[in-house]
Amino acid sequence: MNVAGFVGLVLAHFLVGLTAAQSGCSHVVTRRDIMTLSPQEWDQMASVLQRMQNDGWFRYFSEIHNREFNNIHGNDNFFPWHRRFLRDFEEAGQRYDPDFAVPFWDELRDSRNPAGSPVLTDRRVGGNGFGGCVRDGLQQGWTMSFPGPHCLVRGYDRGGQMQSWYSPEFVFSMMQRYNDMHGFRENIEFTLHGSVHLGVGGDMATLYSSNDFIFFLHHANLDRLWDQWQSWGHQWTMDGRNHQGNSIGLNSGLPHYGDAVGSTMQLGVNRMCFRYSGTWGRRKSGNSLALVSTPPPNKGATSAEADLEKLPLPVLQKWFPALVSSARGNAPAGAAAGTNSTRSSSGSSERLVGHFLVYPAPLTDEWVGMHRFDKNKVAKTMEEAREFVDVLNRAGYRSPY
Repeated sequence: MNVAGFVGLVLAHFLVGLTAAQSGCSHVVTRRDIMTLSPQEWDQMASVLQRMQNDGWFRYFSEIHNREFNNIHGNDNFFPWHRRFLRDFEEAGQRYDPDFAVPFWDELRDSRNPAGSPVLTDRRVGGNGFGGCVRDGLQQGWTMSFPGPHCLVRGYDRGGQMQSWYSPEFVFSMMQRYNDMHGFRENIEFTLHGSVHLGVGGDMATLYSSNDFIFFLHHANLDRLWDQWQSWGHQWTMDGRNHQGNSIGLNSGLPHYGDAVGSTMQLGVNRMCFRYSGTWGRRKSGNSLALVSTPPPNKGATSAEADLEKLPLPVLQKWFPALVSSARGNAPAGAAAGTNSTRSSSGSSERLVGHFLVYPAPLTDEWVGMHRFDKNKVAKTMEEAREFVDVLNRAGYRSPY
């Protein structure tokens, strides 16, 4: 498509979106786990994405992300801005298929061995480029046009492998321990957000990371986690500061778009005409590990939750405060509220099934500088993540993931 044609397409896209924002949602699409898409559904999605690439949409979104980078990272615009950005991408895809919805990658489920994820195979988005061109999957053979013509590049952070990411348990803990947007956002940015970008590498580790469709899968999952956190009593929680150091509220404007932050806070209304599968009907059912990340087939939601509730009470009080009341209700008769252990880490007659938690990948100095993060805050978060692993392993916890 020529430049004039694409400009006209973007203008029409803007006007259609403006009308939708003013009239509300007439059609709400469901964002699903990418691994639940049938081969036929994936082929349809791949066809839409190929047409978007051919018509210049990937360049368009990468230009925006690159230009706004410092305005939307390292400050509390992060979650509402990326929700708006993903919805913009989704609306562009709906020009080709009205049912187009960005899927999410449940990365926490694959956090122990990310490179082994079925998402990173030829049947989905493809795998490693070893610092060069992606060799298989969705974007094999694509020529990305921003910032200049190049193949889509990936390079895993350990050559042929990736360092482990943050566990479902750690993110579940973090979602319970932070009740303000600033604390929640900062800890997600310092942990899961960065580890996925750095683990995949290549274009994903640049300011124009949205060249890679993994970007959209990743940020859809982060948005899904935000939606869950919102449902746990934080639906309208918005605080902190923007890129200029000014306080953010629901009426603050989003960089590039100008929309009010408040217009992004609730799914299914305004322009946020989407929802997430598996959680929409259960969002308000309370804190649940299974809503953060789907347990393996042989480990149901109830048993995964019960394993955490068996942790010593002081561990629950520090790391899983929302589980304290249910753990007390399930405590054996005679168990004291202040006891140090409800499960012995050795010599227990209980057969422990699962895996030790492992240390997650830290952020690199280059990534910290690129995002203008506070080095001391990042170091404190990394130390906390390692402490979490040590404490749960010593307590005898074994992860089903």
